[in-house]
Amino acid sequence: MTLAEKIHNEGKLEGEIKGLKEAIELGITLKFPGDIDTVMARVNKIDDLGTLKKIKEAIKTASKPPKAIRLPTPLFPRYCTWRSKSIS
Repeated sequence: MTLAEKIHNEGKLEGEIKGLKEAIELGITLKFPGDIDTVMARVNKIDDLGTLKKIKEAIKTASKPPKAIRLPTPLFPRYCTWRSKSIS
């Protein structure tokens, strides 16, 4: 892999992460506007693409505010309504 390809791939990953964080922020703003600051303070610390995707999917079906949703990440251990195989 050339240096240009590596830089391109890193930029693409950063763009995906930024887009997922924006999608999560929008979802929380629309469904639970009173919890946006608390949730985004934690979400912005996450840079794992898979974890961000799981959080985005969890928000789609959430019927309770984030304090009860228990998002699927170690930063939200008490907020998980479901657990992936890697998180017990």
